[in-house]
Amino acid sequence: MSPTSVPCPACATSDRTVPVSVAVLGGDTPLDPAVRAQLDVPREPKSLSPGSTVLFVLAGLQLLPLLMVLGGIGDPDPTVRNFSLIATLLVLALGIGFATAGRLVLNAARARRRAQGGWPLSYDQWTLVHKVWRAAWLCRACQVAFFPAWSLRPDFPASPALQLPHFQDWLTETSKQIDLAGGLATTAP
Repeated sequence: MSPTSVPCPACATSDRTVPVSVAVLGGDTPLDPAVRAQLDVPREPKSLSPGSTVLFVLAGLQLLPLLMVLGGIGDPDPTVRNFSLIATLLVLALGIGFATAGRLVLNAARARRRAQGGWPLSYDQWTLVHKVWRAAWLCRACQVAFFPAWSLRPDFPASPALQLPHFQDWLTETSKQIDLAGGLATTAP
């Protein structure tokens, strides 16, 4: 079976089958937006949540006022020196507070994603999901997705025809199982 001619498990024809990646990323026949959304690869997990990013930036911006008030600590005038010392401590406390809040928000976002069953959690897991996604095929005639035999591993059987609303769940679960089994094969027999 050549990669350009894979029969659909539902209708047994191969003239309307294409890799999902080709169908989603362009191909010759555009997909309906609803079909594209069902077949699209899951988004890459973010290393930072938007809230934690804002807080970390605010913590970093505290370095600018800190540098300005540090200059006054060596001033001979005791009033300027005392003001600079108090301002330095306040700015330092504010920066540490923003950084701590950013870390707490980041940890909460990661815990929420784990609790919701979000997968992939890491970039390595997302890379595996992306590889599994690239092995999927679409039958434009039946509007089903499927995986040919040997497409993921030498011991991987052909999948049944998958209704498009179930494709994302199947993609995630298959990726989890492959991750647990030791990854994808590098060559097919």
